[in-house]
Amino acid sequence: MTVDRIKRLNELVRRELSSSLLHVGHGDEIEVSRISIVEVDISRDLRSAGVLVSIMGSAEQADEIMKWLRSNRVELQSRIAKGVSLKYTPRLVFKQTQSIARGDRVLGILSELDIDEEN
Repeated sequence: MTVDRIKRLNELVRRELSSSLLHVGHGDEIEVSRISIVEVDISRDLRSAGVLVSIMGSAEQADEIMKWLRSNRVELQSRIAKGVSLKYTPRLVFKQTQSIARGDRVLGILSELDIDEEN
């Protein structure tokens, strides 16, 4: 399988997973709006996919959301199987990243520097 095809599949699965969160999370007490799917990395054999998620909120909220994602993995996989035509539906493995939170912190520091320079 070519690298370009894997990249396209990664993006396709990321989009499908993002939209599936709203459907699976509907009615649950989890705020799916706090979840950002940063990246999907499907293995070459299409059997597994690492899913990097960034979660806005406290550490306790992030832990709760990660537990929710892992407990709803099968339902999310079935939605991917319905929405994306693949030979195999990859087994999702969720991993948390702090990239968005770190980016927000850096932007906050930069905006503070801009305010200090104006004064």
